[in-house]
Amino acid sequence: MTSTDDITESGRTIAYSKDVHFFPPRIGSTLTPAGRQLLEQYGGIAPEDVEAHIYRIRDQAWEIFPWPCIGRFWFVSLGLALHPSYPSLLDRLRSTSSAATFLDLGTCLGQDLRKLVADGVSPDKLYGSDIFADYEVLGQELFRDKDRFQARFITADLFDETADGPLVKTEGTWNVVNIIMFLHIWDWDTQVRACKRILKLLVREKGSMIIGLQTGTTQPGELVLKPPHVAVGEKKSVYRHSQKTFLDMWKIAGSDEGLDLDVRVEYDDQQARERTAKEEESGGGKWFFSGPEQRRLFFTIETL
Repeated sequence: MTSTDDITESGRTIAYSKDVHFFPPRIGSTLTPAGRQLLEQYGGIAPEDVEAHIYRIRDQAWEIFPWPCIGRFWFVSLGLALHPSYPSLLDRLRSTSSAATFLDLGTCLGQDLRKLVADGVSPDKLYGSDIFADYEVLGQELFRDKDRFQARFITADLFDETADGPLVKTEGTWNVVNIIMFLHIWDWDTQVRACKRILKLLVREKGSMIIGLQTGTTQPGELVLKPPHVAVGEKKSVYRHSQKTFLDMWKIAGSDEGLDLDVRVEYDDQQARERTAKEEESGGGKWFFSGPEQRRLFFTIETL
């Protein structure tokens, strides 16, 4: 899936049935205290209404496209706030002397953007981009902030390199690009291509940053997808990264773009230990990326 057309065409052939292992009936501990606090305090949702509100939004998001991350409630998981560099990122974005601009690629419902606003970052510095335009309105419904969070959404395909492409028009303007659970949906070659496109978005100066996290493994390689993750008869593979292969990929992309990069990648071993308990609690069987070799990868890439 390398374009809007590819993804939406795939979505029309994948059954939107909720009878899949990545659509558990209950959110359980995936709704963290931080996620609940954001919905209650920033979104103004009554505590007793929070879970029903999430289930209703999930159903609507599922109809837009049945991503496993939607089924698994990732849109209330606040992945960016888990990053070890989140405190320093906050300092950078909250500074009144800094005009730093922040782009959340694959923003989905804009959960990480709302967390940044709740933590004191001016919305004027924040934008999100996704291929599905309907996510903008649904994100405003999730957080009940249509009156506070407008014109921050760029509907765009990262691989649209035409002169009038919405992201092409912003190349060289972003100080920070956030990619949470973004690259893992493609094979190696497409991920390298995506990395080079993302690097083009950055301001060409020292300290421009890409930050994020994604699922990883200690046993890297191409993984062939099977139904229900693809339509019956569809052939698709994704590349699963280790710490080393992820670093190597960015070094290749940086070299191709003529950039010297400081790439830092680390495993989140604690998350691996917590995964099994969440699988059992959700009642939805094993996660797609499961097993003792699975790890979450935190990363930052800075221009030198």
